[in-house]
Amino acid sequence: MRFWMLLSLWLVVVICSVAWTQAPKRLSVAFVGVANESSYGSALVKDKVSESFLAALSEHPLFVVKDAQGKVAVPATIDDLRQTGSEFQSLAATQVIVKQVSVKAKRVNNSKATVQASVVLEAQLVPTKGPSILFHTRAEGQGNTPTEESALAQAASAAAKTAVQQLATLIALRGQVLLPPAYAILPATYRKERDELYERTVRISLDMVSGMKVGAEVVILKGGQPVAKGKVVEVDYGSSLVALTEVAPTVRLQSGDEVRVTFLPQTPAKLTLPFQKEREYKRVEHDFALALFLAGVGVAFLGE
Repeated sequence: MRFWMLLSLWLVVVICSVAWTQAPKRLSVAFVGVANESSYGSALVKDKVSESFLAALSEHPLFVVKDAQGKVAVPATIDDLRQTGSEFQSLAATQVIVKQVSVKAKRVNNSKATVQASVVLEAQLVPTKGPSILFHTRAEGQGNTPTEESALAQAASAAAKTAVQQLATLIALRGQVLLPPAYAILPATYRKERDELYERTVRISLDMVSGMKVGAEVVILKGGQPVAKGKVVEVDYGSSLVALTEVAPTVRLQSGDEVRVTFLPQTPAKLTLPFQKEREYKRVEHDFALALFLAGVGVAFLGE
């Protein structure tokens, strides 16, 4: 009996040890504050965004938040963010910039008027150690309640939760270059558009399954240092295509170079490649059917 008790205790210790070692590491982050760059002059939105963003960081399992508001003027520079994060012994520092706020009252028939609010914010995060990389995301939240204050609070909360989740996704996304720079031509998605030519592109390992979206921005590193930047122009299963926008002089990109995602849009800029191909197929199918119909009309007309 004692043997089985000792064996059970040993198994519990082993399981707890494995769970502890496999648990995701949490990231300590110093929150420096909110800057309001919108035309909405009231301090209400700034307070609501600050409260909501702090709450979203605290609730997310990845982050351990430290309140560093008032320690530096916002919007802060990358160097100021890194310094503030170091002072608070955090692995990263973050700030929020309110980009757009809209508030309007709406009444349906004879019902009581409700207030509709929209808040667009940009969240920025900078690691305090290692390469100087700015992770940033843009999120929009909606609110619809009887009062302006509660509508703004609801919109700010939705935007903050989305921004924090996107920051967590950005930090986790790591890939590598699959194919070195080359020319690429992407077919037009719509009939009136032209095919797009990109002079320098690289194919990376991050794909649709990873959460990559068209319009995302990436940085390519060599030896832990950023050497190139680019924008995702095509997403497929197994890889994505990045159009390079900036490459350091004398740098030669190679397969295996590290890729970090620095920006992830809330919605993709265009249809991803499989859906794009499907739309192109449907368009050709529609045009072919129309051509057959017109040909049939012509034959009938000539036959008369």
